[in-house]
Amino acid sequence: MAEIDSDAIIDVKEEQQEEEIRVCLFSLGVDMYAIPVDLLTEIISPQKIFSVPTTPSHVIGIINLRGNIVPIVDIRQTLSLSQQSSLSGQIAVVKCGAVTIGIVVDSVYEVFSVPVSSILAIPADHGDQTPRNRSRFFKGIIQRETGLAALLHIERIIDDIKLT
Repeated sequence: MAEIDSDAIIDVKEEQQEEEIRVCLFSLGVDMYAIPVDLLTEIISPQKIFSVPTTPSHVIGIINLRGNIVPIVDIRQTLSLSQQSSLSGQIAVVKCGAVTIGIVVDSVYEVFSVPVSSILAIPADHGDQTPRNRSRFFKGIIQRETGLAALLHIERIIDDIKLT
């Protein structure tokens, strides 16, 4: 009689694809931040920025980007970071709903995918309801081998900044 090697039943579980988000990693000073790529239109080099009188200090000015007027903002003030004296980095052009703005960043590093389940929640701020509570501008924290990056909540940042 032929010998049967094994009666074992192989349990094949269908691998579930984990939801991922693609982000663009950049720096503001020594801090690392990320923007969801689906909101990012492009990264451009600094160009001639036209100042606009009577705008808030975080509005650097406007540029003409292929026939479209795009306000350029420095979100450091919104994030309670020290202001930069000159524009020496790059501009991340983001579109959120009907609003398109350029955000000044120091350096753009990479675009990569992050499993949504690996994004760490922001700890709740106990009793801190001040308008300058910067953690409300973060969706979460992305942990990388090279350090941490805050995933920006672009919608809240755009709602908070005043362009005029």
